[in-house]
Amino acid sequence: MRWQERRIQVHNRCGVHGRVAARLAELAREDDVSLQIVCASDTVDCASILEVLSMALVCGTEVTVRAQGGRAEAVLDAVQELLSRQDDP
Repeated sequence: MRWQERRIQVHNRCGVHGRVAARLAELAREDDVSLQIVCASDTVDCASILEVLSMALVCGTEVTVRAQGGRAEAVLDAVQELLSRQDDP
């Protein structure tokens, strides 16, 4: 199965914090997809909240989000909505 990718800019003024990282892990788990964030040369698995937080993604950062699995497109839509919000989820 191929990876599907999407470029997304973080719009939340607090960046990717604990609640956002937890929701990313939840999305991957609920829909049984592999979900990754790529920023510069770093790639992290969204199943690990600590790995996502270690990226220290701030407002304005552009990332590539990869998803693989049966509902990959739907998960990418949900991730785009989550990271594009200007307020907390």
